[in-house]
Order: sequence, then C-alpha cells, then structure tokens
Amino acid sequence: MKKQVQEIDFLIIYEHKVRELENMCLIKYELERRGYKVLIKHIEDEEALEAVKPIYHAKVVLTMACYQNASLEWHTKDFVSFDKVIDMQWENIVYPKDEKAGVFKNYTGIGKEVVRVSWGEANRKRLLEAAHMDPRNIKVVGHVGMDFLRDELKGYYRSKEDLFAEYGLPMDKKVLLFASPFYADNLPEEYIAGMCVKHGDDWRDYYDFMMRSERTILEWMEKLCKSREDILLIYRPHPGHIGEHMAEVAKRCDNFKVISELSVKQWIIASDIIYTGNSSTIVEAFFAGRMCYLLFPYEVTEGYEHHLISNGKKITTYEDFAQTIEEEKPEFPIGRDVINEIYLVDDEPSYIKFADMAEEVLKDPSYALTKEQLASYRTKQPFPIQVQKKLQRWDWFYDKYRQILADEHYHNRWLEKQRTLREKRAECNKRFAIERTSEEEIAEIIRRIAAQLEKNKGGK
Repeated sequence: MKKQVQEIDFLIIYEHKVRELENMCLIKYELERRGYKVLIKHIEDEEALEAVKPIYHAKVVLTMACYQNASLEWHTKDFVSFDKVIDMQWENIVYPKDEKAGVFKNYTGIGKEVVRVSWGEANRKRLLEAAHMDPRNIKVVGHVGMDFLRDELKGYYRSKEDLFAEYGLPMDKKVLLFASPFYADNLPEEYIAGMCVKHGDDWRDYYDFMMRSERTILEWMEKLCKSREDILLIYRPHPGHIGEHMAEVAKRCDNFKVISELSVKQWIIASDIIYTGNSSTIVEAFFAGRMCYLLFPYEVTEGYEHHLISNGKKITTYEDFAQTIEEEKPEFPIGRDVINEIYLVDDEPSYIKFADMAEEVLKDPSYALTKEQLASYRTKQPFPIQVQKKLQRWDWFYDKYRQILADEHYHNRWLEKQRTLREKRAECNKRFAIERTSEEEIAEIIRRIAAQLEKNKGGK
C-alpha cells in the first residue's frame, strides 16, 4: 500500500545542535503560534538517511547553509520534496578571503537562487557585490540567537546554581570560559583535503595556525589552573570538534573542565570572564554583558582573520592572560560600531522579523524554484544506481532488499559493496548521535521559551 507523504509548511534542517537548536525552536514557536506546521530534523537524521523517496513535502525548506548544489542535496537527500528554500546561513560571518567573487562561500548553482538570511548590512553588501545575488532574495533580519539575550527572554537560561549542580562544578570559584574557535586536533587528512578544496590550499596553513594556537593557549590555561586554585576554567570546544589535547589537560588539572553540551550563551551567562579567538562568540558575550578577551598567541594566517575582531585588542602573552583575572573595569576589545555593521539589533526581536520573512516567502509564489532548478541540483548518478533507486522506491522491493542484506547466507560482489556502505552509514549514525534531538527535547525548549515570553510580555 502506497504511504501518504506528510504535508508540512516549514521543514527546518540543522547541523550542530548546540549552535542551532534553541534558535530553531524559537522560530518554530513563532511560526506555529501563527498557525503553521513546522518540523525540525537533523541533517543526518536516521529517517532521512534511510529514505529512498519523499516522506515529507515541505512548502519551504530552511537549510543550515546552501552554498551550491551539493549543499542542498546533502540537506534534503531523498526524504523531502519542496517548493522553496530559505538559507538560514548560520555561517554569516566569513573569512575575508571568502568575500571575493567566485569563492566557495559566495555561491554557485542552486545556491544563487534561494532566499538567504543576512544578520546585518555587512553581509548584505557582500552578497550583493561578491555573490551577485538578487537583492530581493537577501533578507536582513538580524541573528535570532541574540534574542535569547534580550529582556523578552530573560530567565530562559538555567541559573548558575542549577547548572553547576548538574555538572558537579564548584560554586566558590571565579569561572572562566574559553569558547574555542579551533577545529579538532585530530582531523583526518581526508577532511583537511576537503577543506582545502573549498577554501584553497592555504586552509592547511590556517589549520596549522589553529593547532599551534590551541597548544599554546592550553599551556597558558594549565599553568594558570595550577597556580590559581580559586578559579574554574571551562573549555568549550568548537561545535562538532572535540580534540584530544584539551582532554589531556583536564586529566592533569581538577579545575579545568571540557564541556561541549548546551549553547555557548548558557555558559556565557554562568561565567565571570569569557575568552575566545577568531570567533563571533565575542558578540554573544557583549550582549550578555560579560567581559570577553581575545587570545591570539600567533598572527592569523593571511585572509582568515574575521573583520569583526581584526582591529580588536588582543592578548598575546601568558603574562597578559594571567593579569586579566584581576583587571578592574576592563575595556571591551571591540567597539559597538563594529558590531552594529554586522548585526542588526533594534526594538523588534529578530525571531519576529524572521517569521515575517518566512511567512512572506511561503505565501508569495514568485519565490518558488522552477522545475528546472529543482531538477538541476541533484548529482547525476550512474545508470545502475539510477535503476537501483527506482526499484527501491517500491516499498515491497526495498523490504525484500533489506532482508537479503541482513541474511549472511547471501553473498556476491554487489551485496558485499552494499553491506560496506551500510556499515559506513552506521558509523556515521554513531558520530552524529550527539547532534540529534527528540520531539520531547524540542517541546521542552519551546515550553521554556513560551513561559518566558508570556512572563515578560515579549510575544507579538
């Protein structure tokens, strides 16, 4: 019996839970409040990986990033059909070298046709001048994540007492948070080579800069932790990038903790002093009213230092780092004018502006992708795979296919190749398990959001 495809208004697809989930729940809350049907799925959701035909039809798909055809194909796979795409572009701040026309982050193929979110005027200007996007498809709505630091959602985050009790952290120490901008120190060569394809061969030099910086900063932190028992240093890895060197320091220092769970904003408001590097975390610290220092023991690889912090005051030595603990009335390392160029912050919350924009895209047929565009982003598969996919779209055939794969009595070259692919997929499932969420978790986040908005009368 043919299964019914589920119709939804908005399908939101995310990559990193700690970076995106709260923001998406706030968007889901507002869109559902307006009467729309909204679903949130991880980019490597098991349901999506298993699907060989659409399970859902979404009027609008909201992607984490849509740089080119491969980006959209990775997001949507075979589990969803759709009419329109909004790129939420959680990587709004790019490397300066990526601000030139023709580079990876300035879009090709289907990436030039979708609607794109911009946090502020700086990115809108880049999208116009370097990416040559249609001005109508660029929507300046601010950063939804910053709404969690507004009065409307004051009280959303857990108290320091509650948070520290759960993680077994002491309450009687000065809390330092390092929000790491560094990729993991154990990246395989295949991953590094892939980044070089996207960004250029000098990405390898940038990775070397990150690894040298991380080692030096960890040396600073270990020295400080051993000399100051009155501090607790929380090291928060870059989302999706937990390395090995930080864990070694944690073994040697009881007051050095590596914690990757929860959003960085939750840890920012529970900490006394924030540290980061080549990262936009400094803006979250700014809006949270926390002092944030920039740690740069080495100069950044040319073309990779974000404009946001390029003229900011930097800490370059251990001595200066250690002195920050006792500094009175420190001056924030970047100016409000720099932040204003990149982030639109005004009287209206960004989630309201985002929902208004999403509603416009949903209702206006002119934003729909053409049949040709919807067909063009798919990778052309070899003929045997095309046949296989068509056969797998028959439910009874696919069920039989999976039974044969699971039966060890059947052996041939094709079956062994399929089993190997499924083993790789199973490994992928394990790797992404930490990133996936549940309907219960989403519902709990939205419940907390709704409670705060009602309490603070911030709802529209």
